[in-house]
Amino acid sequence: MITTLEKVKSVLQLSGNQKDNAIIELIPLVEDWIKGYCNDDFVEPPQGYELIAIKMIEFNLNQKSGVESESLSRHSITFSTEYPSSITNGLRRKLAW
Repeated sequence: MITTLEKVKSVLQLSGNQKDNAIIELIPLVEDWIKGYCNDDFVEPPQGYELIAIKMIEFNLNQKSGVESESLSRHSITFSTEYPSSITNGLRRKLAW
C-alpha cells in the first residue's frame, strides 16, 4: 500500500475521524491511478510517491466536484477531470512498447 490512514492524517494535520472513511476509500484508488499513469505495477512505490499520493488524496477531499474555476459575472464554471500538474510532476512514466 502506498500510504496509510495515519500517515495521511498526520501529514494533512487532520484530527477527528470525519474523513477517515473517505481517506480509506481513496488510498487504493489513488495508488491504482498512479500505477496506471506511470505504466508501472510497482510492489514498493518509488521514493516520493507517498507524498504525491497524499497530495492527491488532499485534492480529492477538498475538490468541489471537478470545479477548476468559477466566475461571478455572467456565471462561468470550468470543470477539471485531471489532477493539476503541480501534483503529478514527480511521477515518472514508463514507456510501453
